[in-house]
Amino acid sequence: MRHRTNWLGRLWSGAIAILASLVGFASLACLSVAANEDSWAFDPEHTRVRITWDHLGVSRQSARIEKLHGALVFSPTEPEAGRVEATLIARSLSSGVPALDRALHSADFFDVERHPHITFRSNAVKAKTDKTGAVSGDLTIRGITRPVTLEVIWNFTGEHPLASFNPVYAGKWVAGFSARAVIKRGEFGMTLAAPLVSDEVVIEIEAEFLRRIATP
Repeated sequence: MRHRTNWLGRLWSGAIAILASLVGFASLACLSVAANEDSWAFDPEHTRVRITWDHLGVSRQSARIEKLHGALVFSPTEPEAGRVEATLIARSLSSGVPALDRALHSADFFDVERHPHITFRSNAVKAKTDKTGAVSGDLTIRGITRPVTLEVIWNFTGEHPLASFNPVYAGKWVAGFSARAVIKRGEFGMTLAAPLVSDEVVIEIEAEFLRRIATP
């Protein structure tokens, strides 16, 4: 029985966290970009969404979303005019345990057949310092939408750091951000194993974006 509770705890906390994980952002086609705004697309090779949760008070466990896409509108001179959208592929949720992943993908949990996407769309950006801000938006998991706020650190915007010695990156601009949010999985209808497995789930995002070249 203890083994079963342990397994269910990992299952649900991983599921919730990943769901919430926001951390990401639908298609750029959904964004209306003004002529003076810079638009960016996720660099999937350098973007990571990680979720962690408390397991029985013994340790913090983690999981990740491996596939996502989306877009950002951002200018360093007008950060509060920025906006971001992300779509996370629910089936790409990975705990590193195949049997657990199959359960998470089933109708008992993420129900990836009926709800293949986890989405986030921002609705407000508030600058706090020159390098930090809060991005508020709507997170949708299994058809349930709840408000979420990401605490964001702006790491870099400029010509790709490798451009000076690798011609592959010449002329490419990159922007990088770190983000963190805390959600309650119960608000998305996932209450199994609480409070043995924490209701609160931490979402951590490391994201790089490549600037899209505007076409006339």
